[in-house]
Amino acid sequence: MTYFSSASASARTSPTEWPPLKLYLRETGRQSFSVGDLVYLQAVANYSWLNWVDGRRMLMPRTLKYYSPKLPTELFIRLHRNCVVNRRYVDRLERTDTGGLVHLSTGEVLPVSRRRWSTVRRQLANNMPHLMN
Repeated sequence: MTYFSSASASARTSPTEWPPLKLYLRETGRQSFSVGDLVYLQAVANYSWLNWVDGRRMLMPRTLKYYSPKLPTELFIRLHRNCVVNRRYVDRLERTDTGGLVHLSTGEVLPVSRRRWSTVRRQLANNMPHLMN
């Protein structure tokens, strides 16, 4: 269970000041996690995998539709219908026949849908010109 008040965080709030995600974990109870440490979210049916920079993966009983509006838009980009990534951890982009791939600094590779490829490329190119070959 996550409590997050998007009304308290204005659109002008910088990502470092963004309120932490408060997640309920069965083993340890309620804990706060920095949004900046979240590398990507991946949907599987009505659950979401939250993947953190320290290598932790958490399966949460919420959809991406629940989490997406609660994340800072200046940090997170929707790559696919089942994946949202933190742009801080994007190393490079690669174009393929089926859309594209995003290579992360963690060594993972995530697909980008054909439909979203141009938007993702444009959003990443604005802030990170080194990504474009």
